[in-house]
Amino acid sequence: MNSKWYKGIDTKDEKAKEKRTKEVMSYKSAFVELDDLLKEKPQTREYELPSWSHKQADINGYNQAIREVKELIKLK
Repeated sequence: MNSKWYKGIDTKDEKAKEKRTKEVMSYKSAFVELDDLLKEKPQTREYELPSWSHKQADINGYNQAIREVKELIKLK
C-alpha cells in the first residue's frame, strides 16, 4: 500500500497504522472499479490542428495524473 495513505498518522503507532490500513483496504473494490473506469478513458491526438502542441501537453498532463491515481489505488 502506498505510504501516502499514512499521511498525518504516526507510523510508529502500530494501532493507528493498522486502523488506517484496514480502512483503506475496505475501499479496495471501489478502487478496482475506478481503475477499470480510468482504463476506458479515450486518448485523442489531433496533430492537424494549429494548437496540437497545447492539446498534446494537456494530454500528457492528464496521463501523468491518471498514472499517479492508479499508483495510489494499487493496493497489495
